[in-house]
Amino acid sequence: MKSLNQLIHAYTAQLQQGEMQLAYRGIFDLIGKLRARFMRNYPSHDIGSIYPGYMDMTYFSLTTEVLKAKGLKIAIVYMHEKGAFEVWLSARNREIARKYGFLLNGNIADELPVFHDEANQDAIIEYTIASAPDFGNQEALMELIDRQVQQFINAVSSRL
Repeated sequence: MKSLNQLIHAYTAQLQQGEMQLAYRGIFDLIGKLRARFMRNYPSHDIGSIYPGYMDMTYFSLTTEVLKAKGLKIAIVYMHEKGAFEVWLSARNREIARKYGFLLNGNIADELPVFHDEANQDAIIEYTIASAPDFGNQEALMELIDRQVQQFINAVSSRL
């Protein structure tokens, strides 16, 4: 395993090329546009702030009245290492997450190919929206994410 000094040297070398900052800024800008779109299109939803992450994930949360009443929320997540957009069902706390864990039993798998990564303690269930997003066509990407998030919300809400 490399030392912290070696890792920081490699990190600095990557940053000096300039591409990493541009890519990160592009991801963050798209998430900002997506959040603004959800705020405009769904004024009844509570939309959270953007969490920039530690180069692992960048996301914002939203909740509907139905989900909020049950202590649940949705996270629209860009997973940096996977290069993918996902939507997660999350809970206010672990007790609520366990209560709604029944959703993992395939109750919505007939509609959406949901999964749960056991290492992800922040999500009850997850769904990959775009495994290879096209950042070159942001309008189409945002439309896809919007449509898939609404489908996910509807599938979850209909089973609560």
